[in-house]
Amino acid sequence: MTLYSRTGVVAHPDGATAVTVGVFDGVHRGHLHLLQQLATAPADLQRLVVTLTSHPSFVLGRRSSEYWLDDADEHRQLLFAGGADYVCEMPFSAAVAAMSACDMVRWLHSHLSMRHLLLGYDSRFGSRSHDDFDRLPQEADALGITLQRGMPYAVDGAPISSSRIRATLEAGQVDATAELLGRPYALRGAVLHGRGVGHTLGFPTANIDLGATRKMLPREGVYAVLAYAADGTPRVGMANLGAAPTFGVEKALLEVHLLDYCGDLYGQTMSVQFVRRLRDIIHFDNPQALEEQLRQDLQQCRQLCPTP
Repeated sequence: MTLYSRTGVVAHPDGATAVTVGVFDGVHRGHLHLLQQLATAPADLQRLVVTLTSHPSFVLGRRSSEYWLDDADEHRQLLFAGGADYVCEMPFSAAVAAMSACDMVRWLHSHLSMRHLLLGYDSRFGSRSHDDFDRLPQEADALGITLQRGMPYAVDGAPISSSRIRATLEAGQVDATAELLGRPYALRGAVLHGRGVGHTLGFPTANIDLGATRKMLPREGVYAVLAYAADGTPRVGMANLGAAPTFGVEKALLEVHLLDYCGDLYGQTMSVQFVRRLRDIIHFDNPQALEEQLRQDLQQCRQLCPTP
């Protein structure tokens, strides 16, 4: 495991802790609601979040791929912003999966000085083959640990979950994604040299390298976006996420045209926030037809994106 304070890696927490445990994929509004409840623990306890560095469903073979709703640095920063004093990143291995609920509580007590445990409203952890979750109250009492069960956070009558957010991304409903996350969904990567086709059409693009991202990609399409380069200035953009069939390109790309911008972005890291999906990617018979469609898309971007 690796334990972080707000200032960097530490060996152990400075005092007793109130702990909550989970994957916290995306650190969405439901997770932030849970962290607010962690803040109601006794004031003399440090707030510590144990977050798993791998999805249990992936490690246990229940899911074939592992894509996240945030990247590692973003994940940690969001947990601290939500009120955590410490973040413990724990790899989810077969050994961890084999621990019973009471084993885990004893480990948290001895290694992280846990004196209070906040459980999610539907949380039930520990090995299913050694299931002793129902014995947690007795075990906690013997160790001097208080237990708290969190309350759910609902939007439109249903609790927020990472799977619900993934469904909105798969549908390209990035405005709904932002509502559930509490912030726009974003992808980040270095600006690379592209094919130069956009420039010939009058729509030069920044080509974002997504090769290193662990994040789930929204549905392919054309999007209105806000983009942030090295200077931190938000700029309205129009993004193509996916292939470029008009030019015979089948590999998925993220190409962003910044409105009213002229400058050199090569080598910079750019963060692209998705505001609204405009349309599917279309094969045009010629570049002129594509150019006309892009002009229509551009006008929608101006209307949809907040003025920086």
